[in-house]
Formats: sequence, C-alpha cells, structure tokens
Amino acid sequence: MNHGRSFAPAFLLLTGVALLHCSSSSSGASDGATCYPDNDGFSNVPATVDVIVDDTGFYSGSPDSGIDMDAGMKVVITTQNDSAVTLTLTNLGTKPHGFEVECTSATPAYPTLPAGCSSRVCFPSSSTIPPIGPGTSMHVTFDTPPPDGLLYPFKSSAPADSTVPGLNGSDGAAWTLI
Repeated sequence: MNHGRSFAPAFLLLTGVALLHCSSSSSGASDGATCYPDNDGFSNVPATVDVIVDDTGFYSGSPDSGIDMDAGMKVVITTQNDSAVTLTLTNLGTKPHGFEVECTSATPAYPTLPAGCSSRVCFPSSSTIPPIGPGTSMHVTFDTPPPDGLLYPFKSSAPADSTVPGLNGSDGAAWTLI
C-alpha cells in the first residue's frame, strides 16, 4: 500500500485552498498573518466607534459628545487590526447619508507580499451602513481586516453624496488600523 500517492492530492488541494483564501480581497483570511504580518504585535482589541454625518462631512463622536462640527477637521478613525468593532453612524443632516470604507493597496505597508496574497485589501461588507434618514442612527458590528499600517478611505454610501467633497472620500477621511 503506497500512502504517499494518496496523500499528495489531498496535500495539493489543501495548499491550493490556503493560497486562494490568502488572496481574497476581503482580507478576512484566517491566514492573514501569513499575508499581512502584524506590524505592532497587537490585534483583537474590541472597539466602539461613533461617527456623525451631516450634509457636508463626517465627524468623530456622538451627538452628545459636544464636538465642534464647524471645526473642519479631517476625520481619521483609528482601531486595531483583526478586531471586533461596533460602529454607530448618526445622521444629523437633512438628507439620507451612509458609510462605506473603501478598499486600499497593501503595498505601502507590505511591499513584498508572499505569492498568492492580494495587494488590494478591503473592509468586510458588514462594515457598510446603507443610507439612513435624517435624525436616525444605525449600528453595525464587524471584524477589521488583518493588514495594519494603512489608510482605508471612507465615504457616504448614498449615491447622491458622490458629488459632495466631504462625503465622497476626497477630503482625507480615513480609517487606519494600527
């Protein structure tokens, strides 16, 4: 009985599945450490993030946090990679607005990716909040992707906001994973 011959197809199949999983653009691969080693040694740090949106832009905080929405500051959300996040979006505008983190290139933080690992990385689709009406809030919970040290731009998911500079991802609003 030749055990080596029957083992080879199973080994090749498992190896192929692992490589395909690593190349996923969602970057939620369980082997994310192989493709995207953690740069700071920390992950799995749950976080709660509150974001306000109005008709002109995004702001960090909740409606009762006393933030100055006229300050014109760029919003950068910072959390750990590979961590559970609960995001609350509150719409203080007069129109529907949503929230969507865009994909980004991994090459600034990972210039020499192993073969089969995607250079394009994305937040999971569960991080997207569809347009919500004025005066409403919505919560979503998701796991951040493994690659850290990158800026992931975000924008409103409402189609009508694609021409509004503070809502279309052109103003520097970003999520960074540390």
